Amino acid sequence: MFKRGALGLFVVISLVLAGCSSNPPYTPASVQPVSIDTTAYAPKVASFVVILDVSSSMGEDYQDRPKVHTAQDLAASFNSTVPPLDFQAGLVTFGNSSGRCFGQGTANAVYGLTSYKPADFATALGSLECAGGTTPMTDGIDATTQLLSAESGMTAVILISDFQWVNAGSVMSAASQLKAQHANKLCLHTIKVGDNTTGDALIASLNEVAGCDSAVQAGDIASTEAMANYVTEVLLAPLEYEQHAVSASALFDFDKAILKEQGKAELHNLDEYIKSKELQVVDINVIGHTDSMGSEEYNQGLSERRAMAVKEYMVSEGIDATIIDVSGKGESEPVASNDTDEGRALNRRVEIHVGTKRAVN
Repeated sequence: MFKRGALGLFVVISLVLAGCSSNPPYTPASVQPVSIDTTAYAPKVASFVVILDVSSSMGEDYQDRPKVHTAQDLAASFNSTVPPLDFQAGLVTFGNSSGRCFGQGTANAVYGLTSYKPADFATALGSLECAGGTTPMTDGIDATTQLLSAESGMTAVILISDFQWVNAGSVMSAASQLKAQHANKLCLHTIKVGDNTTGDALIASLNEVAGCDSAVQAGDIASTEAMANYVTEVLLAPLEYEQHAVSASALFDFDKAILKEQGKAELHNLDEYIKSKELQVVDINVIGHTDSMGSEEYNQGLSERRAMAVKEYMVSEGIDATIIDVSGKGESEPVASNDTDEGRALNRRVEIHVGTKRAVN
């Protein structure tokens, strides 16, 4: 009897192991990501964490591919599309642990929270050996809460799963604690892999509070264009520019690039306005213009010197030098005719474009 029972147990374990190892090894899908124009956007979040389901149900095939491989493809596509900006990042898995493809699943932080480096994130993603074990989504969220415990900035959490075999009540409790830890500074985004409907109620509950959360199906962001739109929506904020034009006559004496007291007073008011917006201002472009009197070469140089003088004064008043770009257009972009004194006066100007992030919904 003992031998027969031991043999039966061996067969069961062997079948479980064989079922796990029968999945083909993961090979990332070859894609050419769509580049995102970072001059039009600023980071909306300081950090992001991807939570990836690698439990046994994710080993099942969906559209002729294991769901876990589709999930890894999405995470890899996301990683290759994120623009080179200053993010903190993390990757958390729940399900199998250290290649153990059966039994009690666990949650693991396999990357971060650390300064985001796409190559390191990809290495962590590629280290996942198989899908297996139970589905401790709650533990995955709890591990993310711990990972983000010291993060005080805006944060995006992206949860990729088939949402099967989970304790919805426990998951909701963990998600509520995660959000409470960050008040209004955390957005939870779900990506569902597969067409089962069992997890739809949970997804709806996770996103029931109006705000910055989102929910998509894996197929919705499978194309590179759709992924670029998704990354933009989740991580980035469009820049909106306010244009301030100051007469060069108010700023400088004729043919000079040294600020007058009147010019300093006008710039001081603008500097105070910029500082009142605090961290929302992320880009400032200072552009010098002249009329057509004199040679094109001379006017180009004069416009650049005047723009630089404006930047130097703004920096002296506490504006961050790293967000100020300077250029000169010389006489090339008139806003009025250069045939009249009035027109030439309008063309002699310095434009200051102040780029601010949109407020997060």
